[in-house]
Amino acid sequence: MSTWESQLLTDRARRIRRDNAEHRLSWLLRSRRLRGHRFRRQHTVGPFVVDFICVEQALIIELVGAQHVLGLPAETQRKQFLESLGYQVLRIWDSEVLSDPRAVLKKLLSCL
Repeated sequence: MSTWESQLLTDRARRIRRDNAEHRLSWLLRSRRLRGHRFRRQHTVGPFVVDFICVEQALIIELVGAQHVLGLPAETQRKQFLESLGYQVLRIWDSEVLSDPRAVLKKLLSCL
């Protein structure tokens, strides 16, 4: 995949995923707030754009909203591909980020 194609995917993902849960989680993870771990937002991995990634710990965070419920087989294939590259994929519901961010951070820390 060329840099140009990668940038197109990233730009598209940013336009699609302008929701409060993503912004809230981004704020919680920015500036190495979670025990010094660096998370990147809207990062390309192969043909996919992941919501958040900690490259050093090989952890991918995917926010799950109503739009993902319908595409379950595709989401399973996506997860299998990312795991085949050595990443641990953690799926978190948007509503969970908004209603109980501390529980989400505890879950992330247990994965790190």
